[in-house]
Amino acid sequence: PRCLAAESREPDPEQMLPEISYIKILEWNSLATMRDFLRKSHEGFFSFIDADKVVSLEQVRICYSKSIKMVETSTRVKLPESIFLMLLSGRNQISKAQLEVGVSSSTKAVLAVYDSVSEFRRFLETSGSGVIVVENIPVPESLKEKDGEIFSKMARVQLAL
Repeated sequence: PRCLAAESREPDPEQMLPEISYIKILEWNSLATMRDFLRKSHEGFFSFIDADKVVSLEQVRICYSKSIKMVETSTRVKLPESIFLMLLSGRNQISKAQLEVGVSSSTKAVLAVYDSVSEFRRFLETSGSGVIVVENIPVPESLKEKDGEIFSKMARVQLAL
């Protein structure tokens, strides 16, 4: 017999994994399209980060899980996407985090991190031919030699929030 109490529990944020897509930017106006998409209403979690500024996919997944969980307890920051960027960059100010890991005019490739495939499809529809999704993500799955540095930066941000 199944336990009804177990079925009604919220999913554990630490176990939730985001979708991650690697996007090559073909036209400069695609950056404006990305910013517009993020500013307008979208469902769920959605963030763009500079693929060259990420150490590993594991880093992205951990920052995502922590940001979903931390938004419930943070008194300073209420958007999980902002906490995500702060954790990823190791900066406790949103503007500095955006400069550190966000998309800019020098960005050549982007990691889209999201929890709704339909929202990602909607983004692609609004982007037209300015971007292309690449199937194989050229970012390492894990980079153990960088773990200490990454996790100490994350911990500093967590303490500040």
